[in-house]
Amino acid sequence: MHERSVSHAIIKNQDIDNDPWNLGVHFTKGLVMSKEKRLSNFAEELVATNARLSCDQYYLSFDSLSDDDKNELARLYIDASDRDLSECVYGDDLSIDNEYTCALMSMLKDKSQESIEKFAEVTRNNIIKYYEETLQAIIDDACDTYLRNINEANGYHSHIDQEHGDVYWGKFA
Repeated sequence: MHERSVSHAIIKNQDIDNDPWNLGVHFTKGLVMSKEKRLSNFAEELVATNARLSCDQYYLSFDSLSDDDKNELARLYIDASDRDLSECVYGDDLSIDNEYTCALMSMLKDKSQESIEKFAEVTRNNIIKYYEETLQAIIDDACDTYLRNINEANGYHSHIDQEHGDVYWGKFA
């Protein structure tokens, strides 16, 4: 996991038996941090470091993230959603001759470094494409959470307009 502002205090412990791929189980204040919490923390870190503030709202597009950040966000999401990869490897093409199946067949046929790299690239691209909307929604939620945290830290309180549902921030005297 990237070492950034929120997660710098998280300690990796590789001696846990429930970590078959040595991804690291994260602890904070002596408690195991849930996969969902690691995902939301990382999304908030992305907002803190990459989002832009416009009209009292933070914005961050999934497309504007680096490949490393996209990969990490997708990895954390897959981990938090119980690693169900049944359809995402196909991306948005479920036809019989899709790019994933062709790359897999090529890799199984000749096992060259080139075919292995092509398979890995196709799989990664398809996973990113498949989860793009979901990951953007996670980023959008993190933008709202980040704005709320910043405003509350500065003494502001939110008020939701009952008629329109808009959120207004203000200080109470």
